[in-house]
Amino acid sequence: MFLQMLSNVLCVIVICLITILAAIYFAKSKDAPPGPYPWPIFGNLKLLRKLSKKFGGQHIAFLKLSKTYNSDVINIRLGSSNIIVVCGLESIQKILRDENYDARPWNEFVKIRNMGLKKGITMADGSEWKKMRGWLVRSLRNLGFSRNEMSKKLNDELEIIFDKLKLQNTRPLHIKPIIAPVIINGIWSLVTGKRIHEEKRLLYFLDLMERRAKAFDIAGGMLSIFPWIRHFAPKTSGYELLVTLNNELKIFLMDTIEEHKKAYVKGSENDLIDMFLTEMYQENGPEEGFTEDQLLMILIDIFIAGVQTTTVTLDFLFLYMTVNQDVQSKLHNELDSAIGTNNLPQLSDRPILPFTEAVITESQRLRLVTPIIGPRRALNETYLNGYKIPKNACILMNVYSIHTDSTLFENPHLFNPERFIQDNVYTPSKKLILFGGGHRRCPGETVARSAIFLLFAGIMKNYKLLPVSSNDLPETDPQSGLTISPKPYEVLLVER
Repeated sequence: MFLQMLSNVLCVIVICLITILAAIYFAKSKDAPPGPYPWPIFGNLKLLRKLSKKFGGQHIAFLKLSKTYNSDVINIRLGSSNIIVVCGLESIQKILRDENYDARPWNEFVKIRNMGLKKGITMADGSEWKKMRGWLVRSLRNLGFSRNEMSKKLNDELEIIFDKLKLQNTRPLHIKPIIAPVIINGIWSLVTGKRIHEEKRLLYFLDLMERRAKAFDIAGGMLSIFPWIRHFAPKTSGYELLVTLNNELKIFLMDTIEEHKKAYVKGSENDLIDMFLTEMYQENGPEEGFTEDQLLMILIDIFIAGVQTTTVTLDFLFLYMTVNQDVQSKLHNELDSAIGTNNLPQLSDRPILPFTEAVITESQRLRLVTPIIGPRRALNETYLNGYKIPKNACILMNVYSIHTDSTLFENPHLFNPERFIQDNVYTPSKKLILFGGGHRRCPGETVARSAIFLLFAGIMKNYKLLPVSSNDLPETDPQSGLTISPKPYEVLLVER
């Protein structure tokens, strides 16, 4: 009896000590951002998952918490990591304009994503990153991939797709697998100077990128919150799969790099790899950061950002056209009146296709593939809206909070492309953040915008998208992960 009582007393003492230690550990200074109380070990993970499931994604959960605490800046604890989440146009613009937030965190999850290399454009920072980003922007411009050359390459890819679609006989189909090869080959041409002609190799690369994206969506949250779990449960946590997929991707890209090295001739550069090799061999050299590892990570960044984001952006666009037949009809009327009967749209046609541009922008406003951008790392201790942001704090920006703000966009949840038309001219809002901002604005923005326009307008010029059943329209609510994407849907593609 005495031992039982002693045991109970000890349990109470231990619980009290843990509670006191947790309260001390998690105690917030007076000028710290508000946020929910974090529990030991898990922090706010359970709450965030509950809200994300209830409202349909982390971006909405963050917005709800921001409103609960009446602050555009809140603090969330996930596992052992404190995350500063920023909402609202003014607050996010402060982050984007301030060089103090230009850095990236270098945690275990980012290391996995970057194969342990602090290289590339997306997750690197510092002087070397600035140099590589500047080189990439100049190189893309010099390759002409925002001009007529891109129109020709992508329209050639569309003609191949159109030939294949003629064999479908208007059967219900998923449109994403149709457009993904076009995007892969468009980017592959930019990087290597040629398209992937062998279908088996193309399908392998597509499958690899898809598997990698899904694996990071599934495992990313767990590995970023509890990085140590990879040592105890490498298979269950997804760590083993991510490493395997990274190795597959590295082998695939290194084979292409080696081919270029063997065939390299100074003065005959016609793609991105050749241009990098010139820097590595003839100009700045490895001592300035132009190494094989750097080239590998730049290519990975281009394909991760370009393939998945562009494909899903187009998938949302075609979904909205299927659901909004009145908008699609108006779009067809504009394309028919502005473009010749047997012609495909060119980049030079953009000024005479304002409604087409408005449709694209409205779809991205409502369903930006990356509604939460970042992560950023504070280089120094600073203050934001009166709250102290510690040095090396991790910051996420909830762009969704801007794009659905009723004070900025009337009826923000309504799909209404006309909001970007003024006097028959396409006039995008300066309040939109579609490709980031500041020094970390997407370096491939011009290429991405051009590709989305050409592929969307080209397919819509030639096809009408119909729902499989007029009584059962596809859902426009997305499925969420590290990015968002449409729930699987089928359409009828009818040649016009």
